[in-house]
Amino acid sequence: MSNILKAENSILRVVLYLRLSDEDRNKLSKEQLSESIKNQETLLRAYAEENGWKVVGVYNDEDWSGSDATRPDFNKMIKECQKGNVDIVLVKSQSRFARDMELVERYVHNLFHEWNVRFVTYIEKIDNTRKETKKTSQLTAMTDQWYLEDTSINIRETFRAKRTNGELTASFASYGVMKDPENKNHLLIDPIACEVVKRIFDEYMAGNGLEKIANNLNKDKILSPYEYKLLNGSKLKIPLIKEYLDFGYIEKTGTYILNISFTNNEDHILKDLVSFNYITTDMKTLNNKCDIVLKKYTETKTKIYYSEDENLDINNFSLDDCILLKENDLLPKTAKVLISYTKELDRTHIIDYQFEVTLKENRAQEEFLINIIMNKANGILKSEFSHNLRKKFKWSSQTVKKILTDEVYIGNLVQFKTTTVSYKNHTVIKNDDEDRIRKDNTHESIVSKNVFYTIQERLQEKSRSSQGGEVHAFSNKVYCMNCNKLFFKCGKKDENGYCYLCCKDKKDKWANCTNSKYLREEELHTFVLEQLNNLLVRFYDEDSLKEMHDEVIEQDLFKDKLNSLEQELKSINKELQGKSTYFQKLYEDRTNGILPEKEFLILLNKYKDDNSKLEERANIIKKEITSTTAKKESLKSKKNIFKKYRHIDKLNVEIVGDFIDKVLIGKYNDETGSREIKILWNFAI
Repeated sequence: MSNILKAENSILRVVLYLRLSDEDRNKLSKEQLSESIKNQETLLRAYAEENGWKVVGVYNDEDWSGSDATRPDFNKMIKECQKGNVDIVLVKSQSRFARDMELVERYVHNLFHEWNVRFVTYIEKIDNTRKETKKTSQLTAMTDQWYLEDTSINIRETFRAKRTNGELTASFASYGVMKDPENKNHLLIDPIACEVVKRIFDEYMAGNGLEKIANNLNKDKILSPYEYKLLNGSKLKIPLIKEYLDFGYIEKTGTYILNISFTNNEDHILKDLVSFNYITTDMKTLNNKCDIVLKKYTETKTKIYYSEDENLDINNFSLDDCILLKENDLLPKTAKVLISYTKELDRTHIIDYQFEVTLKENRAQEEFLINIIMNKANGILKSEFSHNLRKKFKWSSQTVKKILTDEVYIGNLVQFKTTTVSYKNHTVIKNDDEDRIRKDNTHESIVSKNVFYTIQERLQEKSRSSQGGEVHAFSNKVYCMNCNKLFFKCGKKDENGYCYLCCKDKKDKWANCTNSKYLREEELHTFVLEQLNNLLVRFYDEDSLKEMHDEVIEQDLFKDKLNSLEQELKSINKELQGKSTYFQKLYEDRTNGILPEKEFLILLNKYKDDNSKLEERANIIKKEITSTTAKKESLKSKKNIFKKYRHIDKLNVEIVGDFIDKVLIGKYNDETGSREIKILWNFAI
């Protein structure tokens, strides 16, 4: 965008507004897109010159919808109009300015008049100073808005059909998978990221908590999903996080990404481009405040050098006196200036390179790598590089949990998880489970269904150790035989890392249970280990193996239960839908005066109460279906689970989860000095 220039009063000041429609973007190549924008500008400049108007600004919003009121250059132009710096806004057609009736009315037919701004279109010959063109403008705006509405409906229906058929409609694939180059609606496994996904599932199965897994990944310097996608050229943006910082310095410890780029907007190839990037604005060395590493080139013709000479003459220097940096090189603390050199840059190319800055001190720092000067190249005027500073995204417990709960890793596609209010209101809202579109086995899986559903069951458990992020081996598995409450850890650990377990009724001072004798955790581990190893001996005994027929181990014990739960959920959803229709009729009767206000409020409260109870029951059923499905999938591969172990020396959450549904702890008998411990296995034995 050109800066607004003050012109003489006798010359009308005009700004040009350029925009490419989404349709154009889908049809045209990068070179054609550039040509299209250039043609718009050439056309409008010629029209302005023909009318004796002086062009004082050019505003360009590429890849923005005409219904979006948040377009950056659009709003910059509006501000200049409001300041009184603009006499005429010139566009190729009104649809380039806006495809929204509200925006057209607000600015073209109201505020522009208030600000003495004339609005002119080249194609329709609309001029807001001529009353006879107002209807043309309004009809055009209405037609454009209808077009957007129809397009939105058609796109939504097309997407629904694709999702129902198991075709991917998302703009970006989940971490660990990638779009098929030959079919963008089909997923393939990403050979690199899938290994990280497998590691996450393996670590959780081994008993590591979400936080510990995230810390392990960060410790091993594995890029987070967002950083990995960016590294591979993705344009993915995180909508709920302000990605780029709005200041030239950093003040909190952590890692930041500094991206520096320059696009050649000239008509010809630029040669011998040189830029000088001063490390800090006061040209002091960084000392030990932070580490700076060169991370990435996207333009292979560009080379990065540094110099320790703070008096370097940018008009008379030699690269031979500078030191070349390679990717992942650490910038020395003594460096004063960074020099980028590009031998030639095509009209449609971009110089782009990154630095990773790790700040060690938690305080405000000087600006660095911001003061950038572009040297003259082939007579081209000085031009600034653009730069963006942002926080580097790392692994978090929430990111790990998102991966652990995503069915894409077992070959399923669950789409339409979210939607927007409308084509004009882009507020994202979550869809209920029943509104989501699921298609199983659409692509190759990364993890087994048995592992996935076992983890879903574990994730529903709330009991987690707060120390080290590790999951207790018997987490939510041990219950009181007397009152059916959970047994939990109490007391300090001994030298072997064991403590005591007791009934949760202890928190109510034993008001409802008399099973108050503590159980040594080591005693429980010893008992369960003995039972498990006896079970394994039986399994590997040939005679017993014949008795353990496939039908016993792999039979579907949950079919009737799942059918019953699914039928009940279906019935509840049908009842909720009926109640919604009933309430709509109540509301209409109230509006039409058929139903008195008092009776309406009574019925309304009953409707809300009934709905609340039904929705609560529906949520319970959904959780039970997930849990039962996990057990069902686990049962199908019991033979494989048995074959994983020959003898068990120590218990962990994975082993306990594979074999045991619950452990019941009986009341301590003072006369015998013992208590009953009963194991409920995940399968028939």
